[in-house]
This record gives sequence, structure tokens and C-alpha cells, in this order.
Amino acid sequence: MLRDALFYPQRGPGWLWTVITGSLLTLVGAVLFVPLIPVQGYLLRVLRSTADGRPHPPKFEDWGDLFVDGARVIGVQVAYLLVPVLVTLGGVLARVSGAPLLGSALLLFASVAGLASAYLLPGALTRLATTDRLTAAFEVRVIASVARRPIYVVAVVEAYVALFVIAGLGGVLVLILVGAVFAFYGQVVGYHLFARGYAGAIGDGQDPMHRPQTAAE
Repeated sequence: MLRDALFYPQRGPGWLWTVITGSLLTLVGAVLFVPLIPVQGYLLRVLRSTADGRPHPPKFEDWGDLFVDGARVIGVQVAYLLVPVLVTLGGVLARVSGAPLLGSALLLFASVAGLASAYLLPGALTRLATTDRLTAAFEVRVIASVARRPIYVVAVVEAYVALFVIAGLGGVLVLILVGAVFAFYGQVVGYHLFARGYAGAIGDGQDPMHRPQTAAE
């Protein structure tokens, strides 16, 4: 899936303008937070479009909806990562306060909780995208059952590889335009893979990009 997904942002008419728009928003967002909100809204559209089996990435349009969707995405991300972050802070404070055993235990728990949250978060976001219900992102039992499917495991691992390598490189170079391009491009690839894993896991186990109806579109 990863090799195919690397070219996903380049498909369809107007793809270059989409990448330029997302890259510029990412670049400005390195200084001002607000431009990152529509970027997150766009990534939610990537999840929705991919889960529906559409071969081309969406475009930046309907900016009001992009801001609303982006705010919802950020809310879900914060909710899923809040506990690991707070426990990590507690562990650090415990260690510097003279309770190393408690601090180590808290840091270990935070690591496990962080990995679990990072693994379930793609399913939560894709569930939000496909149902358009914020509460669906917190139906942990449903998401966990989806996360056990092999196609979800493979897709999420490949997505995080793309995010850390491509988007991570962009994070290092974010103060220049080429870094913003890497950062945005890597996120689109990663979220595309998230949706492919979720859609395949919740359905018939088949990659939505390889279903017969996709080829007909």
C-alpha cells in the first residue's frame, strides 16, 4: 500500500495547486496556529474520500467547513493524547520530587497509553470522517475491534512510517517552503493510508482502492 500511497497526492486535476495551498498553510502555521485548522479539516476530507474509494484527493474548497472540520479533528486528537501527556508530566514531576519509582511507573504507563492512543487515533478520525458524528470518534469498543484486523495494522504502520519520514523531514525544514511541502505531503499520504486501513477493516477486508467500483469511477 505504501508505494502506491506515495503518489496519491499527485492524482487528479489541480493536484499541484492543492499541494501548494496546503504547503503554504503549513508554512504559515509554523508561526500562526490558525492556518493549521483548515489543514486538519482537509485531512479529514482525505479520510472521507479515501474511505469512499475515491482515487483522487479532495480540493481546498468550502473553507468554512474546513475550519469546522479542522476544529473537530484537533479536538479528537487532544482528547486521545491528553491522558498520556498528563501522566508523562506527572511522572516527570514525581522523579524530580524524589519519588523515582513512582515516576518510572507513571512514565511506563504513559508510554503504553501513548502507543495505544496513537494506534487507535487513526480509526477514531476515520470514523469521524465517515459518520460525520463527533461521538463516533469515541466509540472505543468499535474502534478497537476494527484495529485488530490485519489490514488496519499494516496500513497504520505504513502510515506512521510515511508521517515520520516524509512529514518529519518537513518538520526539520519547516522554516523554508520545501519543508512545508514535505510536511503537508507526508500528512496526506499518512491519512490516506489511515483511511484505507480503516475502510478495509470495517468492511470486507479489502483495500477500498482496489474494489471494482473504484476502478469504474
